[in-house]
Parts: sequence; C-alpha cells; structure tokens
Amino acid sequence: MKKLMMGLGLLGLAACSTGSGDVTFTTYGEDYIEKEIPAEDFADGWTVKYSKFLVTIGELKVADHQGELAAESAGAKVFDVHKPGPVTVASFTSLPASTWDEVSYAIVPAVSAEAGNASAEDVNLLKAHGWSVYVEGTATKASVTKRFAWGFPLNTLYEHCAHPDLGDGVTVPNGGAETVQLTIHGDHLFFDDLQSSDAKMRFDAFAAADRLGVQGADGEVTLEELAQVDLTDLPSGQYGTGGAANVNNLRDFVTALARTVGHFRGEGECSPRIR
Repeated sequence: MKKLMMGLGLLGLAACSTGSGDVTFTTYGEDYIEKEIPAEDFADGWTVKYSKFLVTIGELKVADHQGELAAESAGAKVFDVHKPGPVTVASFTSLPASTWDEVSYAIVPAVSAEAGNASAEDVNLLKAHGWSVYVEGTATKASVTKRFAWGFPLNTLYEHCAHPDLGDGVTVPNGGAETVQLTIHGDHLFFDDLQSSDAKMRFDAFAAADRLGVQGADGEVTLEELAQVDLTDLPSGQYGTGGAANVNNLRDFVTALARTVGHFRGEGECSPRIR
C-alpha cells in the first residue's frame, strides 16, 4: 500500500502499476514576493516590497483525466511565501509510475488549517477573519511610501494544472522522484486588466485612494478606500474587467486578481474555479 508522508491521508490508490516513484509538492513566491517588484516592472514607476504573503493551500490531488486517483491530501496549511523558499507542501511516496495529467489544489479559508512555514500568530489571524490570502507590504515612488495590508476570504480551486514545456500534471518516474512547485505570483495583485495578456502593473490608482478613508491621507491604502474608487473613473484603457460580473470598484478588482495568484511550476497555469 502506498504511504503518504507529512501526516496527510492518502485517499486514493491505483489498482496496479509497473513501478512506482515519489512526488514532492512545494510552494514558492519567487523574487517578486521574497525580494521586491522593481520600479522598472511597473508602468507608473512604483516599487513594491512585501513583508508578508500568507496563503492557505489544501485539497492537493494527483489523478488522471479518467478520474483515477493516485493521491490526495485532505488537510490545509498556511504558508508565508515571503519567507525564503521553496518550502514543502506535501510529499507522496510509492505512487504508480505514470503520467497523472490532472493535478489540482485549492487556496481556501484557513478554518482548520495548520501551520506550514507560517507562525501560529499568522495562522490564527487568517482563521479569525476567514481569509485564505493575506498580504502586507509597502509601495514606494520617489519620496512617497504607501502601506497596505489586505486580507481576502477566497475559496478557489485550481484545476487542470499544466506547464507549456513540461505538460499536464506530473509524470511519476519509475524508481525516481519528482518535485512539483505550486508557484504564487505576487505581481498579479497589481495588474490593470483581468483578462488581457498585455496587462501592466500599476499602483497610482491605489495610492490616490489613500485620501478617501475616514482618516484622510494617512499613508495606508485600505480595501475600504479601494471600494470607493469606481472603475469608470479611472483612465481609459486601464482596469479592464473583460466582462467579469460584479467587479465595479478597485476593491472588487484586486479581489478578483487575488484569485489568480496560484500557478504551477513557475509560469504554468491552472484553471481557477470559484467556490
């Protein structure tokens, strides 16, 4: 019988195989989250540095398109991908050596999650607010610095994960081991379009929202302030929704972007499904 490490329950077994191998799943925030998003990568010249980027990852599944299940982890863990990575999410041993072309995972509210590499305090923060994603950081342009601390109570399943060069899912090597990265993209929170592949990163509209809070311009951009910025008041050609429903203001917009942070093996994609 196959064994699942890291205290996760293996819920599916393949009936037979010509061999077996191991798969480790990791998560990683890349330089944009660990270090900074430099000014040259923003269309309007801001630099963003995260000090915290929490995600709750769970429901990891390895299967094929016919529905045969190789392995599944039912639990969820909170990771701070601002910390140096990659960091292990789960390890599966003795999986049938084959191509399992349906890999999926979820970013879910941390109702019963455990700590991955996040602190107990951070886990409790997410649980208290029902958040699955929480970010803190600063944006700087010339002599101006704005702080932000945003939490999102999202439940998103990332299905049909694939990489343009490595293919769909994961191939378990006979007698070997494979590592699969669940990559988190911190640049997505600042894109100016929900659909276009030519979306640019911008922060000007976020910075301008600071003055809309009850405290006035206090150096912190809150989600409540972003909710007061109607998308139709922003420059033409920016913040296109691509027809997405119920996205009317900057808070709606960045919340929709937060559903797109989950990726696969770097630049690989999954199909996010709202639940």
